[in-house]
Amino acid sequence: MDWIRNFSTQEGPALPLRNLEDAPHGLRQELIDHFFGLVERGSGPLSEEGLHRVICQSLGVKASGQPYAGYRYAAGRDIGRVPWMRIYDLICRLWPEFERAGLHECYREGVNRILAAYGVAWDLGGDGRLHRVLPVEAQAQVEAAFRELGDPRYAPALALFNAARDFCDARPRRDRDACANVFDAMESVAKERYGRPNATFGDVVAEVRHRQALNPQILGVLDAINTLRNSNFGHGMTTPFNLSAAEVDFTYLACIGAVLLFVRMV
Repeated sequence: MDWIRNFSTQEGPALPLRNLEDAPHGLRQELIDHFFGLVERGSGPLSEEGLHRVICQSLGVKASGQPYAGYRYAAGRDIGRVPWMRIYDLICRLWPEFERAGLHECYREGVNRILAAYGVAWDLGGDGRLHRVLPVEAQAQVEAAFRELGDPRYAPALALFNAARDFCDARPRRDRDACANVFDAMESVAKERYGRPNATFGDVVAEVRHRQALNPQILGVLDAINTLRNSNFGHGMTTPFNLSAAEVDFTYLACIGAVLLFVRMV
């Protein structure tokens, strides 16, 4: 995928902040170039005609049998007319098509280069879904937690973790649900790690303190996270959720860090 924005990504100005929730005209046309470019260079089952048909029908547009000026032109015209959210629906819809053709990694890399160039708030993940962009270090932490929770013993925690990611990726982001589910994932890991299925997170922290298994200051942080949850997004709370976006980011990443802490404890 080095040919996609090869020059500008190396020597151009710094990339914009990744917070755009839109699909500008230029982004749409670059995506069409990428989609058809992969088909033209590939030798798999996906044809230009088939790609055009999927693009049109998934966008709710009637596909022409022999469109004027070719399939690229017709797809570029049609993609320019739909609401911006439908562009991101299309990106996900095409994932299985390119996956069947064995081109999904090239597809993903090219899509993400284009999204990054426009400062879009999402990246296409290896699961074929769009995920909200985090700083590089934070993203690495999220991916590490996802891998660690692949252990079957942490299956309930993984389900909660995936729900938290979905709420974080939603438009608009569902802040309270993201915080509640990522905390529950952390709590589930802690209870599994210490064999306390019916305990609360506070009970587990007390057990860790009794065993002197962690630094006292780290235990203080875990206590503070528990208090944060109980005061702001615990189950059954009736008070309005009022954490700021930055505070939600902190809560989300702090709980993910605690997931890794509990999983990796010796």
